[in-house]
Amino acid sequence: MEFAFASYDEFLEEYKIYRLDECRKCKGRCELVENDITCIIENRSLHFNTLLVLRCKKCGAIYLPEYSKQMINYAYKTAVKKNQIIGVFHSKEYKKKFDYCKDTDFDYDYKDYYNIPGLRYDDEHSVEGFLTPVYFEKGALVYFLAVPEYEVQIFSDSYGYFAHKDSSGMYQYDWNVPFGFNTNGKLVMWLGDISYMDDKTRAILKGFNVSSDHLLIDSEFYQAQMKCIFSEPITEYKILLNKKTFIANINEKYSIDISHLTDECQQQEKKVKRPVVYSETEVTEVINAYDKILIEGFDVSKMKELYEVMYSSNERDKSYTSWKSIKLIEAILNKLAISIHNMDIASVMSPLYVLHDYRNLLDHLLSIDKISEKKEHIINTLGVQNFDDQKTIYNEEIKRLNILFNYLAILSR
Repeated sequence: MEFAFASYDEFLEEYKIYRLDECRKCKGRCELVENDITCIIENRSLHFNTLLVLRCKKCGAIYLPEYSKQMINYAYKTAVKKNQIIGVFHSKEYKKKFDYCKDTDFDYDYKDYYNIPGLRYDDEHSVEGFLTPVYFEKGALVYFLAVPEYEVQIFSDSYGYFAHKDSSGMYQYDWNVPFGFNTNGKLVMWLGDISYMDDKTRAILKGFNVSSDHLLIDSEFYQAQMKCIFSEPITEYKILLNKKTFIANINEKYSIDISHLTDECQQQEKKVKRPVVYSETEVTEVINAYDKILIEGFDVSKMKELYEVMYSSNERDKSYTSWKSIKLIEAILNKLAISIHNMDIASVMSPLYVLHDYRNLLDHLLSIDKISEKKEHIINTLGVQNFDDQKTIYNEEIKRLNILFNYLAILSR
């Protein structure tokens, strides 16, 4: 990539412009990336084999961030001083360290702090470098999820909080810091926030520390922390919200409360969270909780009462009195969707049947034949190739549950 300036004054005009995270051409988001850059100022050609630039993810436009312009300015002055027409500049091994977590010596790139828009202009913290992103393998969260003294809460697709519970009982937490995932799936925290953690936690995190890939801007973490853009709740939470909306709508419309074991459901909701890795332990906890909330969390007797209100005596199925919640939900949806043409009710309802099979498979002792039968049903229904691909199965099941409860919430209005 080449940048050309007819004069040093023209370069200085560019130097004065502070580039933000939004592309000025297409309004897309820019990310910090390494690039091979040649900068021509007057008659001098300055080549950088790896220079950090802001590149738009939408249109590909490239901009020079603040610190990289400082490096170009220094290189130009050096070339003038040495009377060089062509200069080749290589990235040095120098790694500046800020006055945070020096004892732990985390691996991070100080240039991220100076180049990613907004990070260095931090009025809240007097010591430079607080908002330096530090990157980790996401396995770090898996480790802490298994330790009772820690709490990991993911409340959107890629943004959450990580806390250490207060053992004294005086406070809820000893410390509580935000984290996020970038588009490469790396866990990201601020260096300054990490300094609040105890020595033991920092030492554990150090084992998961990886080098910066500079990707941060196009993440819910950066957008929420730097621009106060609220994250969408994770799909898992949306399903719970839509279930409550469905129940509230039915109660308002028909004066029938179809909720069941509300307090118990609220306890189960605490177990609903986005898996960090799709291990059987993590997936089982969410599936078990969903089965209780979305299937057992409906009052069957009240749903039969609702069925009788919605269906005339001539329309009712002869065996409806023996139906359980899934079959009743299907019948209610069928009636709610009567004005919608070509709606495949069986397909829309399929995730509840899969959920029940999934829960039985993961949580019950079954014969080999029964296990094989349920696995086959799950992968065939969800269109997945292999039952071992738990991530794909889980994500497809959550996607379909979200569609189902979206329908129930909307159609019951």
